[in-house]
Amino acid sequence: MRRAHRVRRPFRTLPPLALAGLFAALLVACTPSPPTAERRAGTPGRKLAPTRGYILISIDTLRADHVGAYGYGKPTTPFLDSLAARGVLFERAYTPIPATLPAHLSMFTGLYPGEHGVYPPSGVLSPEIPTLPEAFHAAGFRTAGHSEGGFVMGGYGFARGFDEWTDSEYASDADVDRTFGRGAEFLSRIEPGERFFLFLHTYSVHDPYAPPGGAGEFWSGPPPAGAFDPTGENLASFNRGRLAADENAAAYYRALYDASIRYVDGALARLYGELERLGLAGETTVIVTSDHGEEFLEHGRLAHTQVYPECLHVPLVVVPPGDGPAVRVPALVQLVDLPATLAALAGIAPPAASRGRDLTPLVADPTGSLGRDGYAEDEMLGGQERTLLADRDGGFFQVLHSVAEQEKDGYWVSREIRFDAVADALDFRAVAFHAPREVEVEVDGEPVDRLDVATDWRPFRLALPGSGKRAVRLSTPDCTTPVSLGLSNDARCLSFKLQGLALERL
Repeated sequence: MRRAHRVRRPFRTLPPLALAGLFAALLVACTPSPPTAERRAGTPGRKLAPTRGYILISIDTLRADHVGAYGYGKPTTPFLDSLAARGVLFERAYTPIPATLPAHLSMFTGLYPGEHGVYPPSGVLSPEIPTLPEAFHAAGFRTAGHSEGGFVMGGYGFARGFDEWTDSEYASDADVDRTFGRGAEFLSRIEPGERFFLFLHTYSVHDPYAPPGGAGEFWSGPPPAGAFDPTGENLASFNRGRLAADENAAAYYRALYDASIRYVDGALARLYGELERLGLAGETTVIVTSDHGEEFLEHGRLAHTQVYPECLHVPLVVVPPGDGPAVRVPALVQLVDLPATLAALAGIAPPAASRGRDLTPLVADPTGSLGRDGYAEDEMLGGQERTLLADRDGGFFQVLHSVAEQEKDGYWVSREIRFDAVADALDFRAVAFHAPREVEVEVDGEPVDRLDVATDWRPFRLALPGSGKRAVRLSTPDCTTPVSLGLSNDARCLSFKLQGLALERL
């Protein structure tokens, strides 16, 4: 969704820290298998030196598997591939949410969406939460940000910390050359020896996938019969069942999308040409990433409304000056790691509240790991229902928790918890349940033996029959909905809490 909304008072959501605790518990609960030797091998590392300038580029809606350096077979990103060939590529970088506003604020704050609490259409970042641009500004860097509006408008909190900021009232005004041109104009005014931080954001890959010249080399012939114009409104109508699209239409949209990526790749090359012309290329570190990917019927929908790899796996390429050896980091990383990483590169203090990790040790030693599962959430239900995803060494483990009926002091109460699991067994070593001794369990919609759960707080192991991906549902139909905080421990409900983690960092 790209149209800008008037910024209003944030709507009421569940407590951010309580949400963060829930996310941490469910993800740490999924005991990850040891990384494979092939994955841990990576490439030789390198040490990144501080530079005078830093440019963070967000190509909105760019999924990693449509980038050549990530293995895509079509010529979408020849220039970005050349940068990756002399820079650092993070093979498994994930957004915490496939939504522009909260994902970008996670980039800026190092907080998960449930922690910064900003969701579309009207959330606004609390002035008490510090941001990465403010950290650069406080350290004496000259700062500028140029976005294409929509959900990356200054009023949401993005303009804070920038000496200059521009956006557009409507994202339909998007033009990557104009946006990158504003960035180049800022760079032309940098004084000798002056340190700088520049943020650039473009929607030119986003729907309606309208690159100059159309699909070009990525599609031959006319559009397929029945393919509607892929505007945001039409894509949303398809996802609601009001419009129809088949695989041929999806292939056409994918071709337009690829052509849009190629167009932005050319603009990136032109921006680098300006860096060279201004004599700044040898003193600047460039970071290229995205807020989320895009789906083309891989899981039945279009656009970016679901928490699957095509919507969550994003490129993350760090390009230092010069022609050093390429580094590929196989460890799982997240967009919340950007503030801590950029701060470490620049030698400045990161935003105080950031939960992200500094990724520079992984650049020096790509065989390392952060020892952390990934997590993502789905905001399509207005912040009331969460989908969590853990990447278990290449296999995806998805947890969908139903709407919480009550929360108090870290205790969550619900009638039902649903899983979409790949693992043969779920070992809840960090999550404890308080429920009746017997909980109804369904696997793929079929009742199975009741799960015996102790009535006190303790971890338990749920063994799943068969192999492969199964849907699992735990429920307590006789649960009485709590009507006051005093009923948050109703034994007839499934409830769970952190065990030994409190609200600490993952």
